[in-house]
Amino acid sequence: MELWFIYGLIAAVLIASRDIFTSKFTSKYNVTEHLLYYYFLCGIFIGIYAFYKKYIAKERVNLIHKEDLWKYGLVAAVSVIIISPCQVLSIRESKNPGQAKAIVNLNTLFLFLMSVYFIKSEKITTKKIIGILATVFGIYLVM
Repeated sequence: MELWFIYGLIAAVLIASRDIFTSKFTSKYNVTEHLLYYYFLCGIFIGIYAFYKKYIAKERVNLIHKEDLWKYGLVAAVSVIIISPCQVLSIRESKNPGQAKAIVNLNTLFLFLMSVYFIKSEKITTKKIIGILATVFGIYLVM
């Protein structure tokens, strides 16, 4: 089994656990409070992680290049202002967080289609079309 697949499975289980947490805590805190606490604490842990990587693991940690700053800023702004609240509201408003995540995880299909168009590293084949249709049908059945 390839390493990327194992990392993906670990992430999938942990993301599911995070989403259960989100489902429970958005009834206690409003969306803004939840996102504030979550991202503030994430920032602290990312800082600790970067400190560890730089000073303990001796990994090079560079500052962002000036020409990339606006790109990171734009993606971060869209993530904080639109994506995260939509994800949290979707989980909070659904009867089952799994259904909300099934819709959100259509991002895999959108990413595939965008990579075919923009990166041109993949070709759409009959097998991939069948996979896309099976995914959409599976999500429909989950709903």
